[in-house]
Amino acid sequence: MDAEEASLEIVSSPRRPRWRVLGMIVLLGWLFAFDSWLALGQEKSAPQSSVANDQLRDITGIEEQPRAPGRVWGPFILVVAGVLVMSLFLVTWRYYRQNSNPAEMSPGAWALAELNRIDEQIRSPGKGQLERYPTALSEVIRVYLEKRFQLRAPRQTTPEFFHAIKDSTLLPPSHRELLKDFLERCDLGKFAQIQFTEDECQTLAHAARKFVEQTAE
Repeated sequence: MDAEEASLEIVSSPRRPRWRVLGMIVLLGWLFAFDSWLALGQEKSAPQSSVANDQLRDITGIEEQPRAPGRVWGPFILVVAGVLVMSLFLVTWRYYRQNSNPAEMSPGAWALAELNRIDEQIRSPGKGQLERYPTALSEVIRVYLEKRFQLRAPRQTTPEFFHAIKDSTLLPPSHRELLKDFLERCDLGKFAQIQFTEDECQTLAHAARKFVEQTAE
């Protein structure tokens, strides 16, 4: 892929860090704390003297038995405190990522921005990339479907995609027909090597924007 083709690649929005890693850390912390608690519970004080030693000792006055050494709870308390702090951090972090990140673009805003960017690249003087326009538009809409509806559109062909959602209620019939017509025409340019005119490309772009605007909310 040369520099001109690279300019048409879609730009994905930043992915959220996966919270599952932190979840595993918290789980391992709890397991370590439980193991420490079991180890402390199984501690037994060593016998103070054997029977043989008792028989050899001189008879003396009544002696108090030495107290067993107290259990060391410090490490256990530190582990539990650390796990609780990590758990609180995990809950706070997830809430912040889900509810307090205004800088992240919504799927609809991202898709419209990408469509505008691709349109500007195509219209730039000397670019000569009109044949790639349908493919670039199709990639944006497929990624938008994944971001907006959690559908596997980027990894499916058009027939596979519509077969997968035939019983879904995510897209009403009107939106489904608009999307089907758009993707099938894009496939003609990508696989059948049909050359679209500039007006036909603009019609595709209009259909893509219309679909995003109608399904973004």
